[in-house]
Amino acid sequence: MHYSGVDFLKRTITALLFASVILFCILKGKVWFTGLFALCTLLATVEFTGLSNRYKKCNASPIWSAVTVLLFYGAIAYTAAGKGSLLWFSSFILSLIIVFVREIYMKRPSPMADIAYTLFPILYIALPYALLSVLAYRFSSAPGTYSATIPLTLFIFLWCNDVGAYCIGCTIGRHKLFERISPKKTWEGSTGGALLTIAATILLYRFLPHLYNHQPIWVWLGMAFITVLFGTWGDLFESLLKREMGIKDSGHILPGHGGMLDRFDSALLAIPAVTVWFSAITIFL
Repeated sequence: MHYSGVDFLKRTITALLFASVILFCILKGKVWFTGLFALCTLLATVEFTGLSNRYKKCNASPIWSAVTVLLFYGAIAYTAAGKGSLLWFSSFILSLIIVFVREIYMKRPSPMADIAYTLFPILYIALPYALLSVLAYRFSSAPGTYSATIPLTLFIFLWCNDVGAYCIGCTIGRHKLFERISPKKTWEGSTGGALLTIAATILLYRFLPHLYNHQPIWVWLGMAFITVLFGTWGDLFESLLKREMGIKDSGHILPGHGGMLDRFDSALLAIPAVTVWFSAITIFL
C-alpha cells in the first residue's frame, strides 16, 4: 500500500500517539490499564453495531450491545484481578436476557439477525480485551498481582509485525498472501514482520533480563510466533468483515488508520491465542 507524503505523516503521527497512550496506560498501573481497554471495548462495539445497522440493514442495539460487553468485560477483568463478584456476572446475564426479550416486542423482520449482531461483539471485541487482564494478573512472575510485562510485550510484538510487514511489503512484496480477502498483503511482508518480531524478542530477552528471564526464551519466541500468526489472521478476518460490508475502513476515529477495529484487528485474535499459550505452559510445565 502506498501513501502520499501527507498521508504517511498523518499515519505516523497517529500511530505514535496511539502507541504512546497504550504504553502509558499499561505502565501506569491497573486502574489506567483497565480503564483504557474498557473504553476501547465500548468504542469498538459502538463502531461495529453502527456498521452492522448501516451496511447489513439490521437493527442491532448499540445501547444494549455496549451495556452487555462492558458488563462482560468487567466480569472477566475483575475476576482475573481477584476482585470478581456474582454481581458482575448476574448483571451480564440479565443484560443477555433483556437482549432476547426485547425482540419479542420490537416486531422487526429479522430478530435473530438483530440478536446476533448485538451480541457478536462479546466474542469478537469484549473477550479479547478482557483477556488482557488475565495476561496481566495470572501469568506474571507473581500470579495475582498486576504485571505489565505480557500485555506490553504483546503490543510490542504486534507493532513490530505491522512495521516489518509494511516496510518489506512496500519495497519487495510481490507474492500475494491472501488476494481474495486482502490483495495488498504479501508473503514477503509477512516474513518481514515475523523476522522483526523475532529480533525484538531476542533483544528484549537480552537487554531486559529483570522482566523476561523468569521464563526461558523459548516461551517468548513461542509467544512471538503465535502473535505473528494470529495477528495476521486477525487482520485478515477484519478485512473479511469489511469486504462483506463493502467498506474500506471501519471508522474515522484515528486519522490515517480508520476506526477502532482497523487499529486493533490483529490484536483481537492474537490476545486469545497468547492467553491459550500461557495457559498451556502453566498447565503442562
